[in-house]
Amino acid sequence: MNLNTTSQLLARNEESLTGKVLFANPEDTYPKDLSRTADVYAWCQSKTLCDALTSVGFAAEKLVFAEQWPAAAGAEFDHVVIYQPKAKELLDYLIAAVLPLVKMGGKVWLVGDNKSGVKSSMKRLENGLEEVGKVEGAKHCLLYQGYKREEAKPFVFEKWVTTWQQEVAGQILTLCSMPGVFGHGKLDKGTELLLNQLDQHRFMSDIAHARLLDFGCGDGIIALWLYNKTGVKITALDDSAFALKATELTFAANQASDAVTLIASNGLKEVKGRFNYVVTNPPFHSGISTDYSIAEQFFMTVKQHLTLNGELFVVANDFLRYPPILDAALGSHTRLQRDKGFAIYHGRQPKKR
Repeated sequence: MNLNTTSQLLARNEESLTGKVLFANPEDTYPKDLSRTADVYAWCQSKTLCDALTSVGFAAEKLVFAEQWPAAAGAEFDHVVIYQPKAKELLDYLIAAVLPLVKMGGKVWLVGDNKSGVKSSMKRLENGLEEVGKVEGAKHCLLYQGYKREEAKPFVFEKWVTTWQQEVAGQILTLCSMPGVFGHGKLDKGTELLLNQLDQHRFMSDIAHARLLDFGCGDGIIALWLYNKTGVKITALDDSAFALKATELTFAANQASDAVTLIASNGLKEVKGRFNYVVTNPPFHSGISTDYSIAEQFFMTVKQHLTLNGELFVVANDFLRYPPILDAALGSHTRLQRDKGFAIYHGRQPKKR
């Protein structure tokens, strides 16, 4: 994996990154590079990045994939490095989560592309840090740092969980979310359109024996709605540790914990077997950039995980060029609906002739 420009900027200053270093949300494999000269740990919220670090030989005992840093994994870091996330509230979450882990006098670093909004985020570091300032700007990126000079407030994960009631497609659901989860705290218009479409769909007559997959489960709204609609246990998959935790909490809040199986996976890599129905509101961003590769890889491999005559439902922004990819993957597709800037596509695993 090539290093991002943000990591290249960090590398220009790595003589300062000594001692015990935690990367709170790495975006590439730079933590492995730095581990040659420092005692490096990595807290990944992306299964893709966790897998990437594993593939380059990053120490497994220093690598965590989770929604929060576990106490058993250690503290007293000299430095914590945060890459500017897309959601500003997620940055607040990460800062609050790592401050108790930094030793007194240690530093928190924030690096980001100018387009990510990192310039306005410097003030967020001032909530708990002192002597906050710019270290360097290069390659259209900025690097900031601040010092921990006083004890940090204990991090309480539950305070960052948002819970609300949502009515959609004939159901009233209790949903749980947290910073960094797609559609955090609100109903995404595309998801609403998709569920209303599914509410009209005639599922197979022996639906009780079906297997259903929600790809990119987010806060679990699609998976929970499908469970309530069909009574079938759902497999919910996401690359994000935050999303998987949110889905877990959503099913628990609806007294349905036993109805969901959670899978952390980069695409469909960790999926076994075939499904009668695959439903998705797939991600199309990597950071701040449009990225077709996630959805494209999913479409090209989903055929291997659909039963004969198995069905795929996709909702997406209608400007995304998904139709030709769907046709290449499944031979054909149908656009079921187009409204409010979204389109719903349906594909089917062809029966063997």
